[in-house]
Amino acid sequence: MTNHAPPPAAGKGGRPKKFAEPSRPVTVTLPLRVLDRLAAIDPDRAKAIVIAADTTSTLPAPSEPPVRELPVSANETLIAIADSPLLRTIPWLTLIQVAPTRYLLSLRPGVPLEKLEVTIGDLLDANPDAPAGELELLRLLLEHLRMPRRNRAVRSESILVIQKGKPKR
Repeated sequence: MTNHAPPPAAGKGGRPKKFAEPSRPVTVTLPLRVLDRLAAIDPDRAKAIVIAADTTSTLPAPSEPPVRELPVSANETLIAIADSPLLRTIPWLTLIQVAPTRYLLSLRPGVPLEKLEVTIGDLLDANPDAPAGELELLRLLLEHLRMPRRNRAVRSESILVIQKGKPKR
């Protein structure tokens, strides 16, 4: 979390700094309802924006792994991944965006988890020149899938997807 406390007084004249990190002025027009919500967070609009961004952002920090587990209950997690162009090539796998840079994996009904494991291994073998971040994501995903599957500690759940427009028959 970002340090919101102002730094100690520098002894120079002028207005004291609001933040203990580099900053710059920005002009922005916002809807009144958003301004009201920001005022409820902090009377200082700039501080309210920083607090809201820091506490609600799902963008990963540069050090955040591309694959992570999201707690669902005391003993269950979901796997969330960064976007993956290589995984998007798998026709029976859907990446469901749940945050700006976080996706859940959805297998079409009837596709066994083992098939996903084999396919990820094949993607790694067939794409050695892919960007390093993409290869790291695939390797980490494979690690997150392998042990739970071997220990029979993974199950597939259904996600409801509603098709917009004319239904396919």
